Amino acid sequence: MTRVRPGRTVRLSVLVAGAALALTGCGLHPGDAAVVGGTTISGGEVDDAAAALCSANITGAKANGQPKPDLATRGARQAAVQLLIDSELSHQFAESRGVSPDRAKVSSAIAQQKQTVDLLPAAHKEDFSEILRNYAEGQLMLIEIGKQELGDPNAADDKALAAGTKARTKWAKQVDVEVDPRYGDWSQGSLHTASGSLSVPVSDRAATGANMEPGAGWVAGLPSSQKCS
Repeated sequence: MTRVRPGRTVRLSVLVAGAALALTGCGLHPGDAAVVGGTTISGGEVDDAAAALCSANITGAKANGQPKPDLATRGARQAAVQLLIDSELSHQFAESRGVSPDRAKVSSAIAQQKQTVDLLPAAHKEDFSEILRNYAEGQLMLIEIGKQELGDPNAADDKALAAGTKARTKWAKQVDVEVDPRYGDWSQGSLHTASGSLSVPVSDRAATGANMEPGAGWVAGLPSSQKCS
């Protein structure tokens, strides 16, 4: 998975022509899932992250002797978009503050998840590891910034993280975040969705499915092609 930052040459192998009309007038281009302050998150990156998240949930349940969970792929993609945007904002915020991640701490955080990664199918190990790394880097940098905000280098991590997150939220108000409407609407620092597509839900079932967590019963009724496997 790769971030597309300003100034980097990008080769797009596939362009969805139908998306062009929906994206006219905003900073998104066909194939983009989101743009965060000029940095592009591609639809392919979202799909890879969603598949890795699906796999982690399923293998984790199996490892704990639990039945395979019914998970909608649409929900997984929305979770992936939220996670990828959050990580990108944390990295951009930290860069603006001159803070970089402590590599030793990042490695330690990833090592703690080794068992989870080892259980994943080979096809998802790299993507899930990258999600973990980006998330760990973001969290550790927010902790460092939080300690600066509190003026206490010895502040507890949870307290520092809360302060760092609060500072990032304030800073992020100046950052332009655009999301392909099929994934939802970005407002107040999080992803909100009104439907699973570019159309407006009309039936009760469609309206229920528009929720970020529509419930196990709703997901169970989906065809297998729309559920994590």
